[in-house]
Amino acid sequence: MSSVITSADFQRLIEIGLAISAEKDIDSLLERILKEAKAVANADAGTLYLKNSDESLSFAIVLNDTLNIFQGGANGDPVALPDVPLLTESGEQNMTNIVSRATILGETLVVDDAYASDDFDFSGTRRSDEMTGYHSTSFLTIPLKTLSGKVMGVLQLLNARSQEGEVIPFSDQVRPLIEALSSQASVAMENRYLLDEQELLKKQLEDEVDIRTLELKKTLDELSRAHTVLKEITTIDPVTGIRNRQYFDEVFDQEWKRAQRQQYSLSMLLVDIDHFKKVNDTHGHLAGDECLAEVAGAIDMMLNRPSDVVARYGGEEFVVIMPYASSENAHHLAEHIREGVARRVFNADGNNIGVTISIGVCTVVPDEHGRPRDLISQADDALYRAKAKGRNRVCVYGSE
Repeated sequence: MSSVITSADFQRLIEIGLAISAEKDIDSLLERILKEAKAVANADAGTLYLKNSDESLSFAIVLNDTLNIFQGGANGDPVALPDVPLLTESGEQNMTNIVSRATILGETLVVDDAYASDDFDFSGTRRSDEMTGYHSTSFLTIPLKTLSGKVMGVLQLLNARSQEGEVIPFSDQVRPLIEALSSQASVAMENRYLLDEQELLKKQLEDEVDIRTLELKKTLDELSRAHTVLKEITTIDPVTGIRNRQYFDEVFDQEWKRAQRQQYSLSMLLVDIDHFKKVNDTHGHLAGDECLAEVAGAIDMMLNRPSDVVARYGGEEFVVIMPYASSENAHHLAEHIREGVARRVFNADGNNIGVTISIGVCTVVPDEHGRPRDLISQADDALYRAKAKGRNRVCVYGSE
């Protein structure tokens, strides 16, 4: 028979090549290769082996129509057959096994009748035939080689059949077709391995990016929390536990600009503890500091709105910023604070201490010409009047 590939054969190989290349994973690809080869050669059975890095061949797919065997591939049962060694126990090349020899030589091997052949050791095949009742006769064994000549595996077809269904040797016409198909299969396998490796690397990279992103987010969250804690620490007065002058300056500047833009009233209370020097002189500075903290806490507790802020202004003075508060409301709150402090007896360093406070109140709606320090100055003037009038009182700037 002629071994020339006809145009019809060539067209069929093109169609098979396209079908093979379209497979999306290696198991489906290997299964498609073996099934297409079986169909082209009209073989009853076939096996596809893959070369391992440990110098052996493993069974990837086993198909046998007569015995109804389908193992490996994308949907078959797992193959439970031992690997085929490429070396003997003495370390020599295993040339007696047909699959091993095809791998080592990188050549196509054909056997017309395994039971009549002395070229290879078919004892294992014959034992298997005895157990299954099958008769392994003709073999076509082709290495799957890359473009560089490296063998990736072996395609083996078993028992070619005639049109009448009889087992016959593989024809000279079939061999070049299967070799051409094997070349296509090798290219498709190599491409699939490369694509799978790229996908794996991409997935690993994406996972690594996700891990690094989570680590970075965790670090940023920790830094943010640390920054928040640090900011809290640096804006808290260590003696009184309320906000310090630095915090007041920042918040007051923000509130002034906001009130200036939106044209709403901004009120300020300047609070001074009356005759505080006497507290220090009588009870000591430790008691004085504790008294300062008690008064600061009392003032803070009497502020009901989240927008109202109390801070230590300096010494025994405190300042309260009140956005959106009218002069009347600011005056009312100031009286409430003054009365609340006057009614209390503070325990400081084991001493019961009663103090009074004087408060200066000022309210403005900032315009484009106004300055923040003007509000402070006016509140300070009102505080001075309160102290000049005998202390323990509230004075509002601009009123008699």
